[in-house]
Amino acid sequence: MKLFHKLQTRIFFYFIIVVLIPLLSLGIFSYFTSTNLLEKQVLVHQNQTIGLIQSNIKLMLDDVQDISSYIMNNETFQNLLNQSRPDEYNLSQQTMLSYLSNLKIAKNYISFIIVYGENGFLFRDFNEFYREVIPYQQLIESPTYIVTAAKAGEANWMFSSDPLFPYLQQYNEIMIGRRITNIYDSDQKLGMLFMGIRREALLNSIKDIDISETTQLLLIDDNYNLVASNQSTRDIQYYRDGDLAFKKKLINPESDPVIHVNDRDYYISTAAVKPYGWSVVSLTPLKEIRSQHQVLLRITLIASISLLLIVGLLSVFLSRNVTSPIRKLLRSMNDFKRGDFNQKVSVESKDEIGLLTQRYNQMVVELNELIQKVYISQTNQKMIELKTLQAQIEPHFLYNTLDYIFLNSKINGDNDTAEVVRSLSQLFRISLNRGNDYYKLENEINQIRAYVHIQHARFPQRFQVEYDIHPEVEPYLTSKLLLQPIVENAIIHAFNTHIEREGILRITGRMTSGRILFTVEDNGKGMTEQQVALLLEVSPNSNGGYGIKNVNERLTMLFGEEYKLRITSTIDKGTIVTVCMPMIQNEEEWVSLYESHNHR
Repeated sequence: MKLFHKLQTRIFFYFIIVVLIPLLSLGIFSYFTSTNLLEKQVLVHQNQTIGLIQSNIKLMLDDVQDISSYIMNNETFQNLLNQSRPDEYNLSQQTMLSYLSNLKIAKNYISFIIVYGENGFLFRDFNEFYREVIPYQQLIESPTYIVTAAKAGEANWMFSSDPLFPYLQQYNEIMIGRRITNIYDSDQKLGMLFMGIRREALLNSIKDIDISETTQLLLIDDNYNLVASNQSTRDIQYYRDGDLAFKKKLINPESDPVIHVNDRDYYISTAAVKPYGWSVVSLTPLKEIRSQHQVLLRITLIASISLLLIVGLLSVFLSRNVTSPIRKLLRSMNDFKRGDFNQKVSVESKDEIGLLTQRYNQMVVELNELIQKVYISQTNQKMIELKTLQAQIEPHFLYNTLDYIFLNSKINGDNDTAEVVRSLSQLFRISLNRGNDYYKLENEINQIRAYVHIQHARFPQRFQVEYDIHPEVEPYLTSKLLLQPIVENAIIHAFNTHIEREGILRITGRMTSGRILFTVEDNGKGMTEQQVALLLEVSPNSNGGYGIKNVNERLTMLFGEEYKLRITSTIDKGTIVTVCMPMIQNEEEWVSLYESHNHR
């Protein structure tokens, strides 16, 4: 055929044949490999998710069990239950009863606390509304009492709290019960302790987890009761109505992790909540997992067809006499890849290859400029991120610990300590700022007040503080932790204990000439000019935290050289540090100013 006598046609068909066979082989291999990896990834993610749920549930159950153990073994409470007639309470016993009442506030998942004493003592406290409870003599005759007493002081988890209340009331909660015995004589029975746990709290531990919409999560206790689930579908109802063998298979899928429910196949994943015998079970429809395979298949087909078309077009262009300028471009690109960025290819034609050459030359120029911008920007940004990262701490553990110290200080009547702890908690909350690097000046001022309150509690005789800050500056945005390091430096270094006069720390803030001006002034020991120069010197090897150097560096980096710190100091008279910053009203202005100074 004359058609194949043309080199352009032969190159086109040969190229298609050479590419088509490996393309099909690679496409088929990639599809099956990717689908297998995708399915494994989905299942691994599901196992990790229910593992997280299991950890959350275990933490809550451990917390409840620890609280109940503390109550029943508390010596003050033991003395109360040992009294023959517990009609009057001493101060320590009243404090213990107040502690029990406050538990519902501190632990909002506790719905009630009920204590029966063998001596006739009855304590009952409820989270939401008052309830009538059954008499102790009636409780003794119930299976709830028998099962709990048989545990000999160990925790007895029950699916429902209904047996404690008359009139066939039904409350959406589970319950833990413990037999209270004398800590010095285990044969002496003192009473029974019961605590209700809101089922909504367990349900929230399941609902808060990000997982597929069709995945069903079940929380099952050691008696195969459904404690909580994230969906109310007919499949969940099937579990409630299912036989024991069906429930056992959910908890122990063994070698076959697939179960058939209501004409649908589900993949089972289980995590045991030890040592309670509870289980977290997830059911994910296999149809949903495999539906992603179809998407992957379509993507593979589209990509293969698109690649085949591109190959055909390239073969047409290659058949034309364009190899010479392309080779020049390739040589220039290789040189560029090896690091020689000063590339420029001469344009020998006005066709597409010539235009491509022109675009390539423009791209080289723009890339050279972009590389310089990105390099400088990333270097500055990494320096800030690294120093900020050094100051970060795990917030939830810190907040919970400070709240615990605050609560106990209040209970023990130590209000001074409680207020210092409150200031410390506020200090860390504002400093961390949810990971953001800017906030309103109102937060910066509150952060300073909290820090000064803590330092003043430590050194009440060392200094006094005066504030003169206009409220009009509070709504404007600024980078966090700009003023606190300056105040800290003044408190720690300016007020020497050998100075006989009373230390005065004066903090002022106002708007002037379209800018915001803060001054931190002290009447401390002062500094020499050399000390001031060293204080403002920014060393690239500095590993300090949010010190004066870091503040000065961030001010100049964010807002420009004209916003650097100004420090005036006189020996034995004091120091004045001036901080100037622009008026930034909203996030858009912040981003615009940040980019103009930090990414220029």
